[in-house]
Amino acid sequence: MKIMDYTLRDGTNVLGNGFPKDLTDMILRGLTENWVSVIEFGNAKGLGAEQFGFAGPVSDEQYFVLAKPYLAKAEIGMFLNTKRYKEENVRHAAQKGLCFLRVGADAGDAKKYPDVIQTVKDNGLICRYSLMKAYLLPPVQLAEEGKTLQAYGVDELTIIDSAGCMFPDEVRESVKALKAAVDIPVGFRCQNNLGLSAANAQAAMDAGIDLLDCGLLGMARSTGNLPTEVACALANKRSEAQAWTESRKKTLRQALHSVKSPRSF
Repeated sequence: MKIMDYTLRDGTNVLGNGFPKDLTDMILRGLTENWVSVIEFGNAKGLGAEQFGFAGPVSDEQYFVLAKPYLAKAEIGMFLNTKRYKEENVRHAAQKGLCFLRVGADAGDAKKYPDVIQTVKDNGLICRYSLMKAYLLPPVQLAEEGKTLQAYGVDELTIIDSAGCMFPDEVRESVKALKAAVDIPVGFRCQNNLGLSAANAQAAMDAGIDLLDCGLLGMARSTGNLPTEVACALANKRSEAQAWTESRKKTLRQALHSVKSPRSF
């Protein structure tokens, strides 16, 4: 499982539409030095948002410059809200060396945006896709949406609990359904509106999630998201628990193997 840190995108909602340049650089450096392998950054409203009246302290052009020293150290990309899509912005992001764009649209709307996905792919970028408000669809329909998006060429899907209203069992079933329906990686974002981000993250891990969204200190829109620190702790604890279980199983197998069968009379 990979960790995607998006402090420098959704986390910037705590200050407006972005952090200043010095803080952006500091967080990029800190994340890459600590082996965070996927980073989403940029204007809180996504690529090209300043052209739609959502200006921030740092422009897209300045973000491209700030990212340059770190492009070889992690997968670095931006969010692309389908409501603010412009072909030239996608092309420019690719020219500046970004690794991916994560296209975002409400669950159920995939068939409206094959051209957006195609533009991202045509420009040589990894196309991630956010199924926003994923709770709008039951797991079966979410799985069908996933099949459609995979057919369009999407490289990775993320289930977004946009309002933080999902329970762990709902998360588990949604992830399982989507994982069974597609061959591409499936991610999950757990907002913390009900205080369930850690529980939902654990449920997503149980269901075999490939990517987990998080932000430093849980910074994000509304009540925040799963903190990156908690995501790492959960992943480490889960790994340790699995290693302990496997060790116990191995010891038991060895013990059973060493027991001699009773002699037949």
